[in-house]
Amino acid sequence: MSRIIFCQSYIVVMPTYNKTDIHKHPFMHLFFGGNGCKIIAEKKEIQGNIIMLNSNIKHVVNEECGYDFFLLIEPTSNIAEQLTDKYLYDNNYYAITENMEGVAKDIKSLSDEEAIQLIDNVLLNMDISIECTSIKDARIAQVISKIISGEWLNYHVKEIAKSVFLSESRLTHLFKEEVGISLKSYILIRRMEHAYRLVSSGEKVTYAAMESGFASPAHLAYTCKTLTGICMTDVLMNSIK
Repeated sequence: MSRIIFCQSYIVVMPTYNKTDIHKHPFMHLFFGGNGCKIIAEKKEIQGNIIMLNSNIKHVVNEECGYDFFLLIEPTSNIAEQLTDKYLYDNNYYAITENMEGVAKDIKSLSDEEAIQLIDNVLLNMDISIECTSIKDARIAQVISKIISGEWLNYHVKEIAKSVFLSESRLTHLFKEEVGISLKSYILIRRMEHAYRLVSSGEKVTYAAMESGFASPAHLAYTCKTLTGICMTDVLMNSIK
């Protein structure tokens, strides 16, 4: 089972698999290899200690890639915007070849909290701000609280907007401004996180999918594969039942 850590605007993946088919999906990638890593993107081999890959770019990894872990970064997030402005510009990929403090550390031996701290430090060394600003708008704070508690996890954006007496457009604008990620993406990440935690605690995938706001286990599997490029059986340990 791959180890997954869900953060606010990105997902940390420490995979047990070592190769994939050619694929693409909406998340931006950051591959990390303490001894260097390489991927194939757009039929070109890219090498570096850290490799950035823009969203929706066809790529493949195999047994020789050598990365230790990677981040899936929500493309509308502040982190993704900074990576684009500072490194990618109009390019689809970028490689950092110099040693970056923290990358060589064995992240798999760390707790979730320690792993996130290490990643935050690496991002800071890349001049990427990971500072979480406090939520000033009480309505946005309520939305986050209700989604995390599970009460609004099954809601669509339209239902949430109605519950806080805002138009959909105004709510989505405020949420991105306050949180740094689109509300729709935030909900999907939290739904996948909830399903992952339920299955990890021993629940059946069918129950986890329905409780997390997915129409069916197949819908959960499709969403996971489409958004992250990772098969549900690898993420959630069991086959869809």
